[in-house]
Amino acid sequence: MSILYPLMALGFLAVGVPIWLHLRRRDESNLVEFSTLRFLDDQPIAKARPMWPQNWPLLLLRMLALLLLVAAFAWPYVENQNTVIVDESRVYLLDNTLSHQVDDSFQAARDAIATELAANDQRTQIAVIELATTARTLVRFGDDPVVAADTVRQLEPSAERGNFVDAFRSAAEMLDTSLGTKQHIVLFSDSQANQWAMRETAIPFLQSNTEVSLPTPLETAPANLSLSDPMARRTERDGRPGLEASVTLTRQAASPQFTASQQAPQKFSVAFLDRGREVFRQDVTLEPKANTTIESGTVVAEWEADADQWVLGEVIVEAAVDASAGDASDALVGDNLVVFSLPPQRAGRVELITESLFLRRALDPQVMQSRWEMQISDPSAMADRQGETPPDVLCVDGQSLLSAQVRNAVRNDLSSGRGVMLMVDEATPLVIGFLRELGIELPPDQPTSITPATFRYLFAEHPVFAPFQSAEMGNLEEIEFLNYRRLKVRDANPLAFSASGDPLMFESILGPGRMLVFAFAFERRDTNWPIHPTFIPFLDKCLEYLRGQSISVAGYEPGESVAWELPPGSIAEEITVSRLDPTTGKIDPRAQGSVRIPVVNRTANFLASPRPGHYGIQYSKGEQIDAVLDVNPSPLESELRYDFTPAAVASWTQSDDGRRFDSESPADAFQLAESEALQQPYGWYFILAALAAFVTESVYGAAASRKANQ
Repeated sequence: MSILYPLMALGFLAVGVPIWLHLRRRDESNLVEFSTLRFLDDQPIAKARPMWPQNWPLLLLRMLALLLLVAAFAWPYVENQNTVIVDESRVYLLDNTLSHQVDDSFQAARDAIATELAANDQRTQIAVIELATTARTLVRFGDDPVVAADTVRQLEPSAERGNFVDAFRSAAEMLDTSLGTKQHIVLFSDSQANQWAMRETAIPFLQSNTEVSLPTPLETAPANLSLSDPMARRTERDGRPGLEASVTLTRQAASPQFTASQQAPQKFSVAFLDRGREVFRQDVTLEPKANTTIESGTVVAEWEADADQWVLGEVIVEAAVDASAGDASDALVGDNLVVFSLPPQRAGRVELITESLFLRRALDPQVMQSRWEMQISDPSAMADRQGETPPDVLCVDGQSLLSAQVRNAVRNDLSSGRGVMLMVDEATPLVIGFLRELGIELPPDQPTSITPATFRYLFAEHPVFAPFQSAEMGNLEEIEFLNYRRLKVRDANPLAFSASGDPLMFESILGPGRMLVFAFAFERRDTNWPIHPTFIPFLDKCLEYLRGQSISVAGYEPGESVAWELPPGSIAEEITVSRLDPTTGKIDPRAQGSVRIPVVNRTANFLASPRPGHYGIQYSKGEQIDAVLDVNPSPLESELRYDFTPAAVASWTQSDDGRRFDSESPADAFQLAESEALQQPYGWYFILAALAAFVTESVYGAAASRKANQ
């Protein structure tokens, strides 16, 4: 028997510690001091030390425990024992993105890995990493082969999209702690070109001696047909509510290069469905373009839709109408369907407590076309607002804040999750005190503007300003401010500044509700905005934002991280996300795949489902849908172009230091012996024996001490 770490054998010198403890022991037990003698000797302990141990069993137990512990750290092993050596540590990277489903490639790769796991011997370590939106470890080194094979076989194909660098980095970290003399990474993927381009220039992390096996190249790229970018909006034609939707249709040809004269036009059929019912169908012809393999076009559809119901739309592209007109094959069917949704259209209610004639005229039903119902209230009589259907938005000015009932209404609406729109037009002491309670500082002495001010900076991405980025809804640069208050708001987000740097508009979140604060009144004495064409559209966007109605989001991809914020007026400790049946418009919270997510700071964080479709979100129990999450695959997954000799692998590999493995060199022979010795269990046996000796020594010592004191 040999030892792996000879330097640890120096620890055998520690066997002298128990001997030294025994020899320095002084006979001090049962010492009795007499009052007449205790002042004669200040050192009652005997100066002479016994030179011979008195408790041989205790001494031998301590020496044996130390010897066993030191022997364990030296790691003994038998040189001529037939020990199983791990020849190779192998990591399989299984691509579970949408593009890998072409020709059932994912299923074939999954079954091949599961078969390899089930038939694996102990001389090869195997681990499996799933490549999706994130790299997830399915099987670790040392897992039970049967259980690992079942885990891989049960993996379902997803429509997610991920990058190779995360999977390769996870594999490199696993190989750093592996036992195999050979390190190997095997990629089961379609080797999509745009996936290799993601983070291609990452810092090198692969060892130079790590072997990487890439997929077998294909002779030609397949043809594919896909849909992307669904959009929808409600319309009204001849007094009837309707819907307008559009989608992008893309076809990728199989041949790498072709000319327009060599490729015939392709015809396809695009169907639009609403709640499972086909509402529109159009045949589309994609004209080929010279020197390109991708043709695309936009399909627009219109139909009548009930404004009181959710729109749960689907778009499906079907096979070519005339299959004889060229090659109409479609290698990937997972991108032939996209979904979209719109919430029911319900007129909002606005309670107006202001004398502004411009706001009253703008909110007139004939102007807003039944989008908003206006309720004008007297500041001194507001008892009716406590009914079953309180207003969605409270619109007040500084002058109305002189009423205690109005101030209480502002507090109640914000605490109940409703929206408040506040125009500051006065700086009286009562108004200043109430604004300070809301976190708004209004100095009493306000300077007078000499020249009109204009917008200088806008939060263009905010929902109230985003529609005005194009010139279709008007130019906000034409707005002038003749007079405004210099406000300072704590814990609020400024949305607009004047040319002199003064904030003109804030968003303040106090409790569940939202509040938009304007440093001016919508009156001609303060601004020309009430007579500008952008006034009514801007007012509508502000009220819609404060209302916080049910929303649908079509911008999430499978597996993407979602931070879902509760809208104003909604209070929940958790939300439920479940698959939505577009035919019935209902969800089953008990169905497979339904998840409950806790709400922290009015935000629920979760991952979108790996499968596309409609997903209903509920804030409370029952069948009512509060919001719809639309999940569609990434258009990049439909680009079936491959790179089987990627430069990324070389850029991720660390530079070679010039050393080569030589099995006959002393250093490599020791490394091989170390790898073999670490797999022998004798070191663990010595550790267990040392622990048993220490326990026996403690029990025996305690018993001997009690016997000596009796």
